Amino acid sequence: MFTIGYGFLWVALIFYALERRTGRRWPRWAAVGLSAIAWGLWTVGLVGRGQASGHWPMSTRYEFGLAFVWALLGLHLLATADLPRAGGGGLLVTLALATWLLTRPAGERVAAPLLPVLRSVWFPLHTLSAALAYGLFGVAAGLGLTALAEREEGVQKPLRERMERAADWGFLWLTLSMLLGGIWARFAWGRPWGWDPKETWTLVVWLLYLLPLHLRPLSAWRGRRQIALVLLSFAGVLFLWLGVSWVVRVGRLESLHGF
Repeated sequence: MFTIGYGFLWVALIFYALERRTGRRWPRWAAVGLSAIAWGLWTVGLVGRGQASGHWPMSTRYEFGLAFVWALLGLHLLATADLPRAGGGGLLVTLALATWLLTRPAGERVAAPLLPVLRSVWFPLHTLSAALAYGLFGVAAGLGLTALAEREEGVQKPLRERMERAADWGFLWLTLSMLLGGIWARFAWGRPWGWDPKETWTLVVWLLYLLPLHLRPLSAWRGRRQIALVLLSFAGVLFLWLGVSWVVRVGRLESLHGF
């Protein structure tokens, strides 16, 4: 299902490019329809993986990545379906993440048994809120990329406004994810916060997205500078997902997080 959905996304990207070139409406709706089919296939794939493994399908870095793409694509459609020339950037971000996931070695894609510490009601609540936060941050990054590619202020302004809204909602969902993770950690390990590498970098990302909120009233930090901050913050999200575990492994650091 994931591979078929991935193929639909590439076709959708062609239609988004056609919309940008011709300025017509029908290529956008074709792209939206194809992307919606891809999202539906991705949903079926996640549900099937959960049923096959017998647990919530977000227990590994690969599985969380599948949920990340699922959330990003669905939220991208909600944010851009009615806005002309807005969908290309977000779909490029989605395809980049999906390409990385679908080219992982077979060993990384195998469903693993659920660890005892993950057998908690807090596990789905924490991971789902994190996936929604990451997805919204990806939507904001995609809208920022699209706004950078546009030269007309009349096109850029609604893109930036929706970028701000996506980043704001992502910040709220990340905050909720951190709170739920702290409650879970209190029950699992006896403390809500332990400066684990994953926890520490999550705090860094939270602060990165807090910065544009404080700088937004300043006219000098709107436009391209604002977009640059959003893209920098999303780079922090990607490092949180992919880079922290690599640093833990290479640096032989202690971490209670599997990914």
